[in-house]
Amino acid sequence: MSPLLFFSSCRKFRSDPSLITMRPRIFLEGAAPIPIFDEYDFTGVQLGTIANIMTENPSDRMYALWFSFDRRSAMNLQKETVRNVGKRLHLVIAGEIVGVHPIEGGITNGVLPFVLSANMPQANAVMLFEQLNTSLMHIRAEYEAKKG
Repeated sequence: MSPLLFFSSCRKFRSDPSLITMRPRIFLEGAAPIPIFDEYDFTGVQLGTIANIMTENPSDRMYALWFSFDRRSAMNLQKETVRNVGKRLHLVIAGEIVGVHPIEGGITNGVLPFVLSANMPQANAVMLFEQLNTSLMHIRAEYEAKKG
């Protein structure tokens, strides 16, 4: 192995606190106002669209965010969703509910989707996703650096 390749593969991503603009939290509807998951539980986020069942237009789509959880948090996610079928999870950022997930059963794959508001334009959904993605990347790096 060449020394250059060795050193480049050992370099770690450094957190930049100024790029952490969002700290997503998840609350259980009707429970104490304490988040059951926070920004340190996520490993990533993806943006996608789903069919808007409120209209008959098949091209009318709604935006959704899919959050991936670390292994420990994925086990807690499964436990919380099994215990709370019929309730909803709220995705809260900066004190605002930006997404909702109706709990229909236990989530066993460690990925939690949140439907965003039907009124959210594409530009806003993309901006939200990009800021969340950047923030979570830097939060994860910050966490890993502190963990050692």
